[in-house]
Amino acid sequence: MKATLLSIYKALLVPLVLFFAPIYMMVFLVGLTTIIDTAFGIWKAKSLKEGISSKKCRKGLVPKIKSYVIIVLLLFVADYYIVNELTHLFVSIDYVSTKLVSFTLILIEVKSMDESFEKVKGYSFISKLYGNIKNIKKVKDDLEP
Repeated sequence: MKATLLSIYKALLVPLVLFFAPIYMMVFLVGLTTIIDTAFGIWKAKSLKEGISSKKCRKGLVPKIKSYVIIVLLLFVADYYIVNELTHLFVSIDYVSTKLVSFTLILIEVKSMDESFEKVKGYSFISKLYGNIKNIKKVKDDLEP
């Protein structure tokens, strides 16, 4: 009985995993940025002496990761069967809508990390990064004849 259930799970799970293989890194990155954002939130709460509870963390983190992953997976299915053919008329990138939504979700999480960082440190690491890039460009322009 146990061997039969295991073989049924394998027969269902392997094709599913193979179908979603092209986007595993996008799903991983969306989940990872969400976890890192949660770590930034915990750091902010500890630094500002706010209350932290595992219940609050679970109620925020798990549904958020679950919803983000479901969004990316469902969009990939729609992309695979419908949207990909239409987008290939204009752009030669596979699964462009899945990639754009994944990128947007990652940007949302990075912005949230930046907000937590700014509340603790007093400055935005994104603004600091842009400033450094502008300085590098300025130095490069000054060095060119």
